[in-house]
Amino acid sequence: MTEPLIKTETFTVMGLRIRTSNAPGDADVKIPEVYSRFYKEDIPKLMEVLRKFDPLFGVYFNYASDENGAYDFLLGYAVETDVKPLPGMEKIEIAPQNGRYFQIQPGAPEEVVPKFWAEIWNHPEIPQIRTYKFDWEEYSEAGIRVFLSTK
Repeated sequence: MTEPLIKTETFTVMGLRIRTSNAPGDADVKIPEVYSRFYKEDIPKLMEVLRKFDPLFGVYFNYASDENGAYDFLLGYAVETDVKPLPGMEKIEIAPQNGRYFQIQPGAPEEVVPKFWAEIWNHPEIPQIRTYKFDWEEYSEAGIRVFLSTK
């Protein structure tokens, strides 16, 4: 594995939150519904003045165990810690942690992101070093990258 180990800084993300799992018919249905709701309710516009920096974050956290257990997913933007959550949204603080960034190949997110996660689950090394704290996807003009909390 060539991705360097880094330590992140604390930051806060506000957005829409669900509880899900990777069981068939769960996350593969619920997470796209969150994205649909996010854009249908024009949340990027609602949060325009609150955003701390640009990437859209898809955060995975509160793991019951590993990729086979339940977890929370929050779709939103980084905000200042003291910002009051907008109606229907939640705020989470992501504490400093060790991990690695992975760049996802260009393509339609609904195709390349699930493919990336399948590769992670089947990778010979990565499952042994994951810590299942906070993992996230960052969507920006530069592309999509994923942060995995690791040892």
